[in-house]
Amino acid sequence: MANRQKRSAAPRDPLDSLLGYNLRRLSVATMADFAESLRPLGLKPAGASVLFIVGSNPGITQSDAGRLLGVRRANMVPLVAALTKRALLERERRDGRSQGLQLSAAGRALHRRAWNVATTHEDKLFGTLSPAARLRMIAQLRVLWKSHASNGADGVPLND
Repeated sequence: MANRQKRSAAPRDPLDSLLGYNLRRLSVATMADFAESLRPLGLKPAGASVLFIVGSNPGITQSDAGRLLGVRRANMVPLVAALTKRALLERERRDGRSQGLQLSAAGRALHRRAWNVATTHEDKLFGTLSPAARLRMIAQLRVLWKSHASNGADGVPLND
């Protein structure tokens, strides 16, 4: 009888008390929901992130955009190529071999729509937090991320 009672109890998750585990669970759920929200626009989170970076930094090089996003060159090339093929990004010759990235007219329009999706998504998931609480949480996460990066970790790869 005692064994039967033990089996019927809800299993205990020993990882639930770990902050990293909970951050990972939140991250996975958040990114899956964000990907689903972007689907009608024909974008994935990585492509939207590139649009956001280029839209905020006209003329940025592909390598600088990759550094900001923590995306390795080998992964950045196909991301930019796909957005260029869709006529969302344009390249402009800068000095020597470097080229800057710009949003095309279609890219600017999609950027606005994707940004609206992103802010709506943030409000949906984090709307129970006050704006001040969100800012504090972002600041705390940045401190942890920078501390982690200063210990030799590269940027976090951006995956779809």
